[in-house]
Amino acid sequence: MMNIEVVTKKSKSQSHNPPLLFIHGAAGGAWYFEYFLEYFSQEGFDSYALSLRGHGKSEGVEFIDEYGLDTYVEDVKHVIDTYKLKPILIGHSMGGAIVQKYVSLYPTTIQGMICLASAQAGGIDNESPLGLFFSDARLFLRSYRMKNPEQKVSLENIMNETIFSNRFSEEALAEIKKQLSKESSKVKKDLLKPFFSKPFDLKIPVAVIGSYGDHIVNENSTKITAKAFGVDPIMIPRLCHFMTIDPEWKVAADAILQWLKSHFS
Repeated sequence: MMNIEVVTKKSKSQSHNPPLLFIHGAAGGAWYFEYFLEYFSQEGFDSYALSLRGHGKSEGVEFIDEYGLDTYVEDVKHVIDTYKLKPILIGHSMGGAIVQKYVSLYPTTIQGMICLASAQAGGIDNESPLGLFFSDARLFLRSYRMKNPEQKVSLENIMNETIFSNRFSEEALAEIKKQLSKESSKVKKDLLKPFFSKPFDLKIPVAVIGSYGDHIVNENSTKITAKAFGVDPIMIPRLCHFMTIDPEWKVAADAILQWLKSHFS
């Protein structure tokens, strides 16, 4: 097994809360849960964030294009197997797809799950902007330019507008982009397919949280995922797709905390 980075922030208070394990999205890493780890540890939750193999400080960068969704699920299972208490899994973006697949395979090993700005249940629509970006980035750029012929745009401009919703300064964006990893070409194809093959009866609480300001996973996609798990979506205002590092990240953290308190207090 490759060495997997796990960033840990223990609660300073004695509580019976379940631990939280955060799973990052495409090209991300444990680094973008820094604010969340500090926040939830102060609220009485032992908090962990892993970097999937080939990401962050985990091993395996040289083999990144060999990894599929199943590989990432096994990374999560490897970490969970080291815990004494069953955790709550919180998956952001691609991490939401990983959590969905994980719970279809190992539903009794966790106490709850949260899909945060998550890849849509049933697989990303390959005709959507995100699906097109994953399947053919050049075609995605060409189609955007055709729709906006008066604008001179680059792929970077579009990413700033869609992924980050123009909510960061140029300096902040430059620092964020330095930390982004290459993503597996194999997993991009996996994300366009269903994450699990049949419905299953979950016995654990599920939350599906989205943002009205997210230009990657919109309200409709969030509703589709929520419906797949039989819950009402929780929609928050303004925040971009990278809501864990958005200037108003605490809005997302507060929504998660409210849900946690309603199910695990």
